[in-house]
Amino acid sequence: MTSEEGASCASAEQRGRRRVAKDPTPRFKGAEREVLAAAERLVPREHLARKVREVVKRFELGRVEAGYSALGQKGYAPRELLALWVYASLVGVHQGTQLAHALQTDLALRLLSAGHCVSRSVLNRFRASQGPLFLAAMEETVRWAYQEGLIEEQCLAVDSVRLRAHASGRQVRVQRHSLKRLEALAQVEVRLLTASAQKHHEDQVQRHQQAVLLCQERAAATVVLSNPSAGLMQFPGNGVHPGHRVTVVSSGARQRLVVGVLLSASGNDKGHLAQALQEARRVLHQAGLPASAQLQVAGDAGYWSEEDLRFAALNRAWVDVLLKESSPTGPLANKPGMLPREAFELQPSTRAVVCPAGRTMRGPVRDTSGACEAYFGVGCADCPLRPRCTQRPRRKLTVRWEYERFRQAMLLRMSQRGAAARYHQRIATVEPVFASVEHDMRFRRLSSRHPCTVRAEVLLKLLAHNIRRLLTRSRLFCVYFVLEAPASLEAQYPVSLHPYSAQTSCRTGFGAWRSGRAVRPVWGQRSLSSKRMTLRLFAQRTMGLTSE
Repeated sequence: MTSEEGASCASAEQRGRRRVAKDPTPRFKGAEREVLAAAERLVPREHLARKVREVVKRFELGRVEAGYSALGQKGYAPRELLALWVYASLVGVHQGTQLAHALQTDLALRLLSAGHCVSRSVLNRFRASQGPLFLAAMEETVRWAYQEGLIEEQCLAVDSVRLRAHASGRQVRVQRHSLKRLEALAQVEVRLLTASAQKHHEDQVQRHQQAVLLCQERAAATVVLSNPSAGLMQFPGNGVHPGHRVTVVSSGARQRLVVGVLLSASGNDKGHLAQALQEARRVLHQAGLPASAQLQVAGDAGYWSEEDLRFAALNRAWVDVLLKESSPTGPLANKPGMLPREAFELQPSTRAVVCPAGRTMRGPVRDTSGACEAYFGVGCADCPLRPRCTQRPRRKLTVRWEYERFRQAMLLRMSQRGAAARYHQRIATVEPVFASVEHDMRFRRLSSRHPCTVRAEVLLKLLAHNIRRLLTRSRLFCVYFVLEAPASLEAQYPVSLHPYSAQTSCRTGFGAWRSGRAVRPVWGQRSLSSKRMTLRLFAQRTMGLTSE
């Protein structure tokens, strides 16, 4: 072996050898002391950034920090980046470019980043890769709330919100339209076309065949080629666009904490109840809820489907579901004077149907779709109820007996005492979550196309919502009663009167009451005067997760 060959082998061996740090502890950038000192001095004491920093300090980030290397250039601490994104979400900054630009001039952001000016690429890369961290942090906020008694497992609500996807409408493919287009293309005489027209015809066939295959693989009616986790959705007052459906399970009409999240590309809520509630159950059990505890969930008419009704009926051992029946559909369903479906008597034992005139309808006949059974009226020609029953020669009624069984079970549950009052709390429990995300944070459209980044972005906003709810959750901490004699009484009786004071304490938010830290007076004082003495009431409160 020559000297050149030996040198090349040695260099190759060195390149293949991995460096091992003597101290495997990850190293992060130190604070910019001058900038941080200026931020500590100029940012107000009650600023939201300080409260967010105190909350983020409580998160367990050991597993995330262990993923950073101890070799090479030091990186930014994950805790600082998490605090930046949470605060930015709360104030309505959702783009990495906007956040990096604001870091150059905003002292509140510099306070959270330990004085550093983080670049756009670092911010976006952290958000895209830390979806599991955002989910774990949100579950930790649920655990804190459960320890403080803020989780009401008997007051849950489920609903969904549609968010615009980062995709163009030209990238949407509808399976039904593609099938019709393929039928039309199959009737074209390709031999009579020019070479360029034949090439265009082949491209059209290939594109629509690919769209049909994608829809079949994903079991969806529509697909978005540039955004796999999006689908075509109807937005209120704004047409049809690619979007994401975020299903949320929240707890308490006062707390409104998110305990379960489900992200999908479906155009409606049907079939999402089971997966959303199972995810909420998992989070609550991790927070400390006993396995034997029963949940109670209210959902709107969007979940009134055979699949969701079956889930509600078969899982009553651990969840009590309250659903409102959807409005009937059809050309005669809402026409005044027409007989409703309830006018027909269904007999499940004999699988027979009796019409409003008291005649047993002919059937069952298997429907062409195979999903239901059809029944036809007898003697409809001379029936006096025909004008109110049907506009055709005879009435046809389709019945799904399995669905009718689950439907009757839910109607019976909703007719019980207290069910309607509990269901009416649904709007106050879950709708404010969407108002917080869409209006307070101004988050209505995602900025990413990749599925993992889309999920991370949604989880980050819901984590910020939970942190806001915990920060605004305050309780009465301490009340001082000071009894003082008025000046007129002191002038009349010159004997020194010592004021009597009494202090009472009660439980308050998230650890401040345990450690006995000082709290600030926020209510001022109120005087109740009488002829003999004055009662002054001093009330002090503390914010949920902050230390004064």
